[in-house]
Amino acid sequence: MKKWLVILTLVMVSIVLSGCASTAKVEEAPAPVRPVVIGAEGIPQPEWVYKTVSTQDVHYETGYGKMSDKQNSIKRATVEAKNKIAAWVSTQVKEVVVTYVNDAGSGDNRQALDAMEVISQQVAEATLSGVTTEEIWVDADNGVWVLCTIPIANIQKSFEPAAEAVAEAFVESEAAEAANAKMKDAFANLLKGAN
Repeated sequence: MKKWLVILTLVMVSIVLSGCASTAKVEEAPAPVRPVVIGAEGIPQPEWVYKTVSTQDVHYETGYGKMSDKQNSIKRATVEAKNKIAAWVSTQVKEVVVTYVNDAGSGDNRQALDAMEVISQQVAEATLSGVTTEEIWVDADNGVWVLCTIPIANIQKSFEPAAEAVAEAFVESEAAEAANAKMKDAFANLLKGAN
């Protein structure tokens, strides 16, 4: 009987210990720590150099340049950031044109659609005047990073005259009015989702 009591006790202890072991909380591995990178001027690398910055009211782009001196590097980096903004604006406008063509395009209205493409390119160039350089960081190799911004409102303001010019190019009809309304809605939706 003593033997059975010892065996029963050992079984109960092993069940309790195995139960405790299975409910032990496993600690999660800590997130990897990003090493601090110090630039040539002793300033740590800002997040915007390696991480995309985004807000609803402003579009951000970065640029990099490494030239013979700091001023030329800043100019080169700013040009790269502006090119990225121009490409972004152009892409957004082209999406509006594609939506517009899909909704209202026909052989009779082709001339007006061509005018829209030309105006769209002008809008992309005009909005670059609102680009601002927000921050500059020099890396350890004396390469320069810039963070440039453009307010979404600038793009909207520049697009409105173009949209009106295209709307006037169409012959007045219910189909043209519906297409113009769809074009403006598509542009508004693009700006909401562009950030």
